[in-house]
Amino acid sequence: MSLAAARARFEAELADRPAWLREHTERVIDGAVRLAQIHELDPERCAAAAAGHDIFRHLKAKELLERSRNASVPIGEAELDAPIILHGPLAAVHAEFALGVDDADLLDTIRHHTTAHPDMSAEGLAVFLADKIDPQKVARDPGLESVAAAAQHDLAAAAALFLERRMIAQLAGGALLHPLAVAARNTFRQRGAQS
Repeated sequence: MSLAAARARFEAELADRPAWLREHTERVIDGAVRLAQIHELDPERCAAAAAGHDIFRHLKAKELLERSRNASVPIGEAELDAPIILHGPLAAVHAEFALGVDDADLLDTIRHHTTAHPDMSAEGLAVFLADKIDPQKVARDPGLESVAAAAQHDLAAAAALFLERRMIAQLAGGALLHPLAVAARNTFRQRGAQS
């Protein structure tokens, strides 16, 4: 399936979603394409993944858990602690099996856009960051301005910075840290130390 066809299927899914979710998705598409242009990545791939990243973000915790169990999405302690994490993996499974999306990188980007993953592609990082630095999120949390600035120069460093900020908040609130997020942060920091 082409990237354009995948994006069209995601946009059809979004048609009946709440307005706030459709508007957020459009901002993430715009942000991911901008980052793709800055970093000489594939803007079409970034736009397609951004279009599909949040198709289940509107669901409540109970429904995310139920649908994830029904779809055989792995649920660990971190997901039980914060079921919202499941909206990415659930969207990836839905994209593959219900929508026919067969692009592994596109599916991985959607799957890991909440936690990140140590092996994310550059396009995956662009979508991850575009989601986190949605201008409305930055307006609510001006501390994200440093992440947005870093994303202009180094996607891995910006992702590490975001993950560190989030982990500090999670630890302060007594939440569990997701193992993939910890591994991603460490990998992204190591990349920076080696460059």
